[in-house]
Amino acid sequence: MVDYVINSSFRKVFDTKSQEVSDVCLGMFNCLPAQQVIALRKRNFLIKFSATDNLLCRACTDNAAKEIASLSSFGS
Repeated sequence: MVDYVINSSFRKVFDTKSQEVSDVCLGMFNCLPAQQVIALRKRNFLIKFSATDNLLCRACTDNAAKEIASLSSFGS
C-alpha cells in the first residue's frame, strides 16, 4: 500500500502515467521500496537494542537475534 502511494506521488511529480518512468525516477533518487526501508530500520533498531546494557532489554536479546536473522534477507 505504501509503495503505491510513493509510486503515485512520483508519477504526479513527474507528470507521467508510465510505471517504467516512475521506476527509473525512483532509482535515480535512490528511493528503496517501503518494505525494504522498514526492514532495514527494524534491523538497525534491533542491533542497537541487543547491544544495550539495560537489564530489561537484555531479557529480550534472544528474540531480537531471531528477528535480525530473519531480516537478513533484505540485505544491508
